[in-house]
Amino acid sequence: MGLTQADSAIRAGVSYRTWRRMEAEGKASIDDLVRAALVLRCEDALTSLFPPPAAASMDALLRDQRQARR
Repeated sequence: MGLTQADSAIRAGVSYRTWRRMEAEGKASIDDLVRAALVLRCEDALTSLFPPPAAASMDALLRDQRQARR
């Protein structure tokens, strides 16, 4: 994309030090990770990090477990 680390950090709204830490150590808060993904235009890949919940409610989870046992 032709962006420097400093430019990317500014666009993401994070400090330069934070951006460098994300790149060097792979450590980031969820917020910083999402900001970086948006700047790098790869936010679609974030969905694979967060699978859908097993159920929408406890009742639904218990119902699904009962049906699985049958």
